[in-house]
Amino acid sequence: MWHFLRFHKELKLCTTCRQVVTGALRQTCDAVEARCTIMDISKVVDVLRRSEFSSSKVALLIGFLALVRSAPVFWSTVLSLSFLLWYSYDLTRACDEQKAALWAKCVLPVRVAGFAEQFGKGFTTWGPMARWAPESDSVASVLSPDFSHASAVKRFDAVRRHVQCVFAAKAKLWGNDWCPQACGAESEEAVLVANVALCLPRLLRFCLMVKQGAALDGFVFEVRGRNYCDELGRFAMTVRKVLAGFSAGDPSGTDCFKGRVEGRGWYFQFAREPIFVTTFAPCYGSGHPRYQFNQHTDSCFILMQPEESFLRHDLPPDKPRSATNWEAPADVRDRIRANFRRHGREYRIPETTSYPPADFIVAPMDALHDAPVRFWEQGGTSSDGL
Repeated sequence: MWHFLRFHKELKLCTTCRQVVTGALRQTCDAVEARCTIMDISKVVDVLRRSEFSSSKVALLIGFLALVRSAPVFWSTVLSLSFLLWYSYDLTRACDEQKAALWAKCVLPVRVAGFAEQFGKGFTTWGPMARWAPESDSVASVLSPDFSHASAVKRFDAVRRHVQCVFAAKAKLWGNDWCPQACGAESEEAVLVANVALCLPRLLRFCLMVKQGAALDGFVFEVRGRNYCDELGRFAMTVRKVLAGFSAGDPSGTDCFKGRVEGRGWYFQFAREPIFVTTFAPCYGSGHPRYQFNQHTDSCFILMQPEESFLRHDLPPDKPRSATNWEAPADVRDRIRANFRRHGREYRIPETTSYPPADFIVAPMDALHDAPVRFWEQGGTSSDGL
């Protein structure tokens, strides 16, 4: 709401500025007819400078006044009126441009805030829009221009520094801030659901900024608590609940989890942004590609990478395992695969580029030989329960 108040305030300032300058120009025209002096010119210049007009317009006005001083009274009047009409038009156009720029700046956070309000009624973190203030934690958690310092990002940094992907260390990430008492929840399942709901506005902000061209590479969602990820079955269920929660809260209404998740054409998406999902958990051993390197063993991480990030980094097209140059990597995709193998963490690569993406979201304990984990199904693993 404060964005709209600021918006109207700046429009009023713009209108006031137009009135001040128009009045000054009228006074200048009167002064011109009475043979204006250098003091008249300096007053107009001072008004323009205080109003933050460009130096080129100040110079144009000075030249105009100098020309008018040497012209007969009739032509001085005509020139003054012409200049006044032009300047009124120019001010109107400048105000319109300022209004458009201000709206473009505010529309994204206002849209996210409006979306967040849907999840605020009855929650302790969110509340009615009437109680929002710029300094409140709930508003800051959505409208902050940067979430690269979120707790999930800071904790995941300790993991990605060791990962063999050449892009991992320098990737620009956003993330969530896990709240163990979110919305007054008590059970582990309720806490997870509440944290997913509270993260929805931030994930929407992330996707909208990616669409606008922001250089963001991923959004990491941390789930804190050993019972969520101490063994594969629990971890698979946690991933299912998180992604299904995001899908159900998708403002576009797509709800991709209602589709045929096991299909080759399926992919995870949020706000119509295609997303590649990778997961890390403490249940994986040191020889596993999703190993957490003994960092934050009470947490698991779900990394969501927008397709735009891969396009921006000019990642070469996918290729089957047999086409990989293991000994002499020909491109960055080869280097990543060879790097994982060299460190004893080789992962399964299909012999086709047309495969179900969901099969690779939750890795099995033996990443090379075990069957895919069908995490999206109830009972998709040997153990499934909190």
